[in-house]
Amino acid sequence: MERWFQNSRGLVIVILAIATCALLLAIEPGDGFPSGTGVSSGGDAATVTTTPSTPTSSTTTTIARPTLQEGSTGADVTVLQQRLAALGYNVGTPDGSFGAGTKAAVIQFQTDKKITPADGVVNQATWAALLATS
Repeated sequence: MERWFQNSRGLVIVILAIATCALLLAIEPGDGFPSGTGVSSGGDAATVTTTPSTPTSSTTTTIARPTLQEGSTGADVTVLQQRLAALGYNVGTPDGSFGAGTKAAVIQFQTDKKITPADGVVNQATWAALLATS
């Protein structure tokens, strides 16, 4: 009984391998593959090759950020503090709490970027300048 199981297991593996090869050989370019993808088989292995294509159009998605001000807390404040620090503004340690140090850094950033009013409130104009600045 055990021998029959071992023989039939090998037979199942061979049948699956043959079916996979037949499927790969039957696929026409463009059948379910993105453009620039080709399938070829040679010897014991099948190879899938991709060629990157240039997109014909692009989409830009803008994520609305919340308005932040002194007293705000949370992940968005941490992102703000990390971005200001990356741009060279002293916010101390990014901790997710919008305090006097963060407000001073925001006012300095707004002044440097000529964003009015430079009041320390992070609105969409300030977010756009922060995220666009490298």
